Formats: sequence, C-alpha cells, structure tokens
Amino acid sequence: MKKNRAATEKKIYNAFLSILKEKGPQGVGINAIAKEAGVSKELIYRYFGGLKGLLLQYAQKGDFFKSLLVLDNKQQSSVEDLKQFTKEGTKELRENKLTQEILRWQLLENNSETKELFKYTNSQISKIFAVNDKDTSLNHAFQLMIGGYVYFILLSKFHKKFINTDLSKEETWDNFDTALEKTIEIFNKQ
Repeated sequence: MKKNRAATEKKIYNAFLSILKEKGPQGVGINAIAKEAGVSKELIYRYFGGLKGLLLQYAQKGDFFKSLLVLDNKQQSSVEDLKQFTKEGTKELRENKLTQEILRWQLLENNSETKELFKYTNSQISKIFAVNDKDTSLNHAFQLMIGGYVYFILLSKFHKKFINTDLSKEETWDNFDTALEKTIEIFNKQ
C-alpha cells in the first residue's frame, strides 16, 4: 500500500509540474491535475492538502528556487553561505521564468494558494540575513537590495528600462551582482 501511495504521489506531483510548466501558475487547478494524473481530486487533497501542499512541496524540493537547498538544515548561515546563495540565487532567478511567473502571481493576486510556499521560502532565506547580528541596518540594506533585484527581474519582462538603467543588458545585471558582492564584503568587515 505504501509503495502505491508513493507512486501515486509522484504521479500527482508530476502532473502538477507538467500543467504548471505548460499553462503557468494561473492555469493550475485541482481538476486539471486529477485528470492529468488519472486520480480523484480527493487523493490530491488527502496526500497534499490541495494546491497549497503541492506548491509547498515544489519549494521544499528546490523546484521553485534550487539555491535554497544550500540552506537546508542550517540554523544560521556564514558570510560564505551568503556569497554562494547570492551568486547562485540571482543567476537562477534571472533564468527561471516559472519562478518569476509564480512571484508575479503572488504579487498580483496575493492568493492563499502560495502563502505556504512563500512562508517556507522566507523562513529559509531569513537564515541568510542572520550573518550580522551586531548591525541589523546592514541586514536591512542587503534585504532592500535583494528586493530591488527581484523587482527589476520581474519588471524586465515588460519594461526594458527603469529610469535610465537598461534591464535588457547583461552588463547591468553584472553591475547589480557586483553591488551585492560589495555589500556582502561590508558584512564581512563588521
């Protein structure tokens, strides 16, 4: 029975991923997942708790943001973890169009389906910002920079410029990455 459950869970999760990739986050629904997986809706709710649970698993498996896996099982991160996470995370976020769409979906609708996904993601990322407990203003400055980075990534799909910054040039993103790196060095010197 357990083996069948594991196989069914995998089938459901794969159907969820397939629909998510094909139709985007707003096209995912329990009925479509059940049909694609060849299971009842009840099984999806029993095994995952519905779409919320599937999205949470999506985050926990690293499918939403693989760079978070660097933080697994850590209570607090080092400056080196912060450097690695930032370097890998910014590149991943620029390349992962599906994650960008989920972020836009959350911002546009503030829907209940993504709340657990973002709660989990934020709890993992918050470990990164605990590297300097002496001067929290640096932590806040870095969070502000990351927030701006995410905003620019989401904006760049529709607008090529922000004020006089060309978001379509790789050089711009390299400069943003350098600014983040320099801010991390400030963390390191404290």
